[in-house]
Amino acid sequence: MTSQPETATVAELKEILSDPAGRIELHEFIEEETLRTIDAIGSADCEGYDECVRAYEHASAELIRLLVTGAYFSNCADHDKAWAHAVRLLANRISYTSTDDGPAINLQHHVTLLAIYAVAFGAVAADRIDPIARVIGTVRAEEDGRVGRVTYLVNCDRLKRPDEAPIQASLRLWMTLRSITDEFIPKTPEDALFDAALDEIEYLLGVTHGRDTAEGSGPVGYGAIQVLATRVAPDRLVRRNLDLLIAHDAFQSVDEFYICRERYNKRYAAEARV
Repeated sequence: MTSQPETATVAELKEILSDPAGRIELHEFIEEETLRTIDAIGSADCEGYDECVRAYEHASAELIRLLVTGAYFSNCADHDKAWAHAVRLLANRISYTSTDDGPAINLQHHVTLLAIYAVAFGAVAADRIDPIARVIGTVRAEEDGRVGRVTYLVNCDRLKRPDEAPIQASLRLWMTLRSITDEFIPKTPEDALFDAALDEIEYLLGVTHGRDTAEGSGPVGYGAIQVLATRVAPDRLVRRNLDLLIAHDAFQSVDEFYICRERYNKRYAAEARV
């Protein structure tokens, strides 16, 4: 898997970010690319899970590169708002569907999920998680009249194949995003840096489900495979940035975090034993 060369659009984004007065230009630039992506995935001609996932990934590749790059170089709230706005547009302009059994997610939201992970990887690589904290805490989506956090509605559990575990959907994201993040997360012989980042990101996304679900926890991703070896859940990112996550309304309080963490760690360990 080779790294992706910088495109003209990514170069333009870097130039906009370097201008302290470029707040409005940045907002318009990201919105235009996001709406273009939504149109492209809406008109994609595909059938079946695998074919459509590939088509949607192709249609959104440039936007995903922009979000990884933008989150990495983001250094203020005005920047962070641009990436959250992109996720918000994806989450609310792409339709949801309904079935006889209740609401169901549209596979086109695979792109929304990729966007969330792209922002997270850029933020984690820069060691400044404000961009993904803002997405978790502030971006809402409506499904069948119910409003919830986008990371609750759009996740590996809801976008996996009907016959597979969320871990498989997580691995698919790993394969898609690895080459796009090469500039910011160097490859090592066993790719331990990228794996560690993915584990911490998925732990963050899962543990913050506590306020939105009766079970108190979200889906478990690829990292659960490794917990049997370490016996330690990858919660370092969350613990180091707990005050920031509370400030962005990912948790209401420290006490709520501890409750969510306890519930999620139990699910995490249980998934690892499967």
